[in-house]
Amino acid sequence: MSGFYHKHFLKLLDFTPAELNSLLQLAAKLKADKKSGKEEAKTHW
Repeated sequence: MSGFYHKHFLKLLDFTPAELNSLLQLAAKLKADKKSGKEEAKTHW
């Protein structure tokens, strides 16, 4: 996730296809973790 820290999502062209894929995978993991009750508290923001 460190690659997205402090990076604004203004438009799709700001990201490479690999970055978009990573972002979507991260979103799916976070959503699944939240649904299953495994969500981690934010400690570094």
